[in-house]
Amino acid sequence: MTTTKKRSRRTKGKTTKAHDWLVGPIPDDVFGSASDPAPQPGPQAPPLAIDERFEYLLSNPDLFEAVRQTLPAREPGSVGRPPGYPPYIYFIFLCAISVFGSARSTARHLQRDLWWNPVREAVRKHMGPEEADSLKQTGPSLSQWNYFFKNHLKTHMAAVRDASRELWIRQALDMGMMAESRSRGSWIRPERDQVIHGDATVAKPPSKQTQHVTVDKTTGEKRRHRVDPDASYTTEGGGRRVYGNKFLSLAVRVARTPHSRVILALESIRHKTKSRDPEREDEGTAVVRLMHHLLSKAPGVRAFTYDTALRGVHRAPLIADGIVVFTRQHGGLEPHSLQRYEKRYGKDEKCSHDLYTAEGRVCERHLTVDGETYYTPLAVEELERRKQKKSRFYHRLVIPCSRGDHELRIRVDETKEDREIDPSSKKQRFNRAEHLRQIPPNTPAGRRLLGFRQDSESNHSRFDQAYPHERVPAYGANAGLLIYIGYAWVNNSITRALGQRPFGLAA
Repeated sequence: MTTTKKRSRRTKGKTTKAHDWLVGPIPDDVFGSASDPAPQPGPQAPPLAIDERFEYLLSNPDLFEAVRQTLPAREPGSVGRPPGYPPYIYFIFLCAISVFGSARSTARHLQRDLWWNPVREAVRKHMGPEEADSLKQTGPSLSQWNYFFKNHLKTHMAAVRDASRELWIRQALDMGMMAESRSRGSWIRPERDQVIHGDATVAKPPSKQTQHVTVDKTTGEKRRHRVDPDASYTTEGGGRRVYGNKFLSLAVRVARTPHSRVILALESIRHKTKSRDPEREDEGTAVVRLMHHLLSKAPGVRAFTYDTALRGVHRAPLIADGIVVFTRQHGGLEPHSLQRYEKRYGKDEKCSHDLYTAEGRVCERHLTVDGETYYTPLAVEELERRKQKKSRFYHRLVIPCSRGDHELRIRVDETKEDREIDPSSKKQRFNRAEHLRQIPPNTPAGRRLLGFRQDSESNHSRFDQAYPHERVPAYGANAGLLIYIGYAWVNNSITRALGQRPFGLAA
């Protein structure tokens, strides 16, 4: 008698529902042609040594300005443990964690003259000789850092985040990015430095433990673990479950220029239910808020690219601000009836065309001889923008007809009628920004913008790789965000040092 084989446990995956409709080939139009050559990859970024990264960090004057705005010096006679060093030293320490990999390693490096003397020279340059001479002969110990981080930096996290964001935006503008004054690309093909790209990532905490106490089933031994108070499981693209805290980043860079990325804004966002984490915003809400702020500071931005976490309800207010918002089409969207176009010829003759939305663009609906529904994408001749109090975007498209082609303009941003509530369903009549894209994804212009968004993946990957085992060396979402802010200061300092005004961006 054979023993029954033990079945392996399988993860239940999502089943893809087969469409009962077809979409025709994408036409050659204003968004590009199938014969267009693929864009050439840019040059590979040269590697940087650790001492170069540290040198570029210390040479950034904005680093000291951020401290002046957010971390007040301790008043003489104040209650509590004396910090031992000025706040800007601990802020340099925070940023240097992303250079050396951990707080323990940073403290050890700053105990050596090889690394501490450059800090004193930077203070002499930015703060004056008297301030530099007042510093101790070695840097802070790990104990001093832990105390300041817990009792001062985490307390002023919001101020540090906001001040850093304003200084980063100013840096990008000073370097010629997001500039409104110079000649710019079209709405369909904006210049690379006029496109903000963003993404959210789940950063792993120092420990993967989710329970404070575990029991060994064999020995009965109880083990206590440190657990990140804010981390939880969330599902990323592709259905992969990851454990950690979720952070959002927005950035801009220059085309074909290595080490030109400027991180513009960072935020810790909610990845639990609202009842469990009422203080943080969800991903879409945080993106819209930060983009509104960036657009108020940098009116030269032409486009924003993100992933499918940004839905129509989030895209609509950004489109109204007058920019192109690009995301891929969300899976599972069925074609939606848009309108019937009719034109009369004489008294009794007319032609009619049923227009639907499918795959992010306007299509004409047909029925085949086999009874299948077939959607023919319509060629777009122009993406029109009309700037009023709130901007409007139109597709000027052509409807093929045996009696002669018809030209029509279709709004691709949310209208007043779309926002009306349908009394039967109690829902918004039409989520236009969900079903229609200003630039359809499956076009050369759409794939170009999609490639821009991949830079966010690269940024998050570099952030993870900066630390041992790709785990952020801090517990809690706010502490993790401070570590990310320190990483962003290192990144932006490198960009600043290697190109005050990148080639081709002169005003």
